[in-house]
Amino acid sequence: MREIGGAAGCLPSEPENAPLVSVIIPVYNAAEFLHRCIDSVLAQTMPDFELIAINDGSTDTSLEILEQYAASDPRVRVTDQENAGQGSARNRALGLATGRYVLFVDADDFIERVTLQVTTERAEEDQSDLVHFDWKLYSPGTGHPGGMHYYNADPFWHKRVLLGAGCDELLRVQNFYSVTNLYRRGFLATHGIVFEEGRIYEDNPFVLQAVNRAEIASLVHSPLYTINPHPESTTRSNTDTDKHVRDHLHAVARTFELLNRRNPRAAAYLAAYHVKKIGPYYERRIPRRYRRAYIREFVEILHAAQIEIPPATSTNAPMRLAMRLRLFEERRYTAFQAMISGKNAIMPRVKRGKAWLRRQKHRRSKAGAWSAQLERVLAGPVKSDAITFLGLDFKYTGNSRYLFEQLLADERFAGLDLKFVTTDTRVPEHYRLPPSNAGTNAHLARSRVVIAESWIPPHVRKHRDSTWVQLWHGTPIKRMLFDSHEPRIIWNRRHHKTSKYRDIQQWDYFVVDSEIAAQKFQTAFLLDPAKIVRTGYPRVAYLRDHANDRPLQQRIRSELGIAPKQKIVLYAPTWRDYNYGRSLEEGDFSYVLDLQELTSELGDEYAVVFHDHGYLSSELGTNRGTAIDASDMETQELLLIADVLVTDYSSVAFDAQAIGLPVVWHIADAEMFEESRGVYKDVASAGRVGATGSSEMLWDLVQAATGEPRCARELTEVIAHQSLELIILGSIANSRIDAVFDAGT
Repeated sequence: MREIGGAAGCLPSEPENAPLVSVIIPVYNAAEFLHRCIDSVLAQTMPDFELIAINDGSTDTSLEILEQYAASDPRVRVTDQENAGQGSARNRALGLATGRYVLFVDADDFIERVTLQVTTERAEEDQSDLVHFDWKLYSPGTGHPGGMHYYNADPFWHKRVLLGAGCDELLRVQNFYSVTNLYRRGFLATHGIVFEEGRIYEDNPFVLQAVNRAEIASLVHSPLYTINPHPESTTRSNTDTDKHVRDHLHAVARTFELLNRRNPRAAAYLAAYHVKKIGPYYERRIPRRYRRAYIREFVEILHAAQIEIPPATSTNAPMRLAMRLRLFEERRYTAFQAMISGKNAIMPRVKRGKAWLRRQKHRRSKAGAWSAQLERVLAGPVKSDAITFLGLDFKYTGNSRYLFEQLLADERFAGLDLKFVTTDTRVPEHYRLPPSNAGTNAHLARSRVVIAESWIPPHVRKHRDSTWVQLWHGTPIKRMLFDSHEPRIIWNRRHHKTSKYRDIQQWDYFVVDSEIAAQKFQTAFLLDPAKIVRTGYPRVAYLRDHANDRPLQQRIRSELGIAPKQKIVLYAPTWRDYNYGRSLEEGDFSYVLDLQELTSELGDEYAVVFHDHGYLSSELGTNRGTAIDASDMETQELLLIADVLVTDYSSVAFDAQAIGLPVVWHIADAEMFEESRGVYKDVASAGRVGATGSSEMLWDLVQAATGEPRCARELTEVIAHQSLELIILGSIANSRIDAVFDAGT
């Protein structure tokens, strides 16, 4: 639908049958990028939105493109106006918007398919004024995997929600981008928050007001927005005039005028932001003839703002130095200019010096020599017959083990160079590669196919002609990566998610065992649906193949010393995020089942077998009673002999239910777990996850479960219509996956 003329006016109320979200796109000469931008919005997994595009006097074919979209999709509304600038176009769209929430998208940028789904779910759950999410740069040809550069590590990401004056922590962001928030439209209307018109840097006052007026701000630590920097954008052009000088100084002054100092640290955060930004702006956007006046006026604004830094307030190095030297208090214009300007600027010199020292140290180290050698390997050809496995923590277990054994037994893979990176001697020596070895790293770098079961170590480099297959290690009950705020992990490792995203961008295929898993991993890892393959898990296939293998089951029972008539209770808890970075002595293990009490209560009729998650066996110590510690055994083998599984948030429950093994849930820390990690409630519901911390109830459930006949239950609607073996063979042959599937049918 196209609308011509009219003025912005007041923000209207939400009409009946209004869409949930109004997506606003101001457009000016963006024909080159417009299809990608609009397609990213129309592909949203949450379809309840309207797209309002304001053509701001474009002289290219932007308007024609917009009209084509409006003609084919009723959700798209187009308004044409004379060129008035981005602020005017956004305000115009705000006046036309009818959604409960508003999202701004620039015409040269694009968003992830799940952006509206993820942000509106949080907005509705928290009843927030705004939902703040992360962003990344589109940087093709720069060496970043997938052409995406994600590097933010803002200091508030370990939190899930900000309240009241705490919302002002968002003033510590890398950039004041209006596009990285979903806003409640009524909130903007109540506070009269609109964009200044006719200026660049219009985001500064808008974002300041939104953050500084918000009472509830939800945080989504996921790079849902992609910025596409290009030289013709308004903030990168007009650098030969005084427009950047006038508009940036106006924005700085205006933010201090609008600031409500409800938070004693807010002014310091705001000043630190502007001080951090002025250096790059000074060098890249301000003509030399205006620089002295620009610095003088900036210092005057900061002087008038009377900035004080309360104790224990974290800012940044330039701000701390400026305050220590009293540059604003004493109006030391020349000293401030020296601090931020040119090749002799103090802060850039400090950064360059540190970087030079790091480079010299690296070049002289063995790592530096190996790095040069690895670059030569990567520049050469790929080893076309090499298939290399990386197990979880280099262990020979789980999906990677069972797929490896499948390929060894498959004549189609005879003669190929199969290798497994592990120290486990169950892998024959001629198939085994030692972890963290220069030769192993070289082999991985030139392998045609690398198959992993978890995060691939950052020192493993991907060849341009290599295919990486990610098996993962289970259907998630626990919220994963971008779906969880992971407070303990982020507090200890601020770059945790940026490093994981770099790994994700290198995966060519991601294996799932169900549609519900495919949905969760799309939000958790921001996976392209085209990369998701529904083959089912090799470890579950192993269980099904051996569910009636009595000789194997008898051998396992004998190894554990379990009498033929004893019923087996397998207890397999998972780890807890709230113990991340803590020693065994410091950790909280109160969620662990009292095995001494359980074995005593159940009696000799039952054998209780315990399988830990890597560190629990030493913590349990002598409190196991007569329970058998089988932590060094394969989980799948234990599932084959168990009569009932007791677990908490572990994906092993899905494996158990696939072969009809009853599952009893022991969850004694539901509130703590939700705060530290969280669960997918729909997945937990599908798995019949129910919390019980009561010993008496647990014993009753165990006894009832062991009396039930087995009945295999497809917990998550497994759809294995794709062949993992064919995917690997297709990669070896350098064929497209579609052609491989066609050949296999």
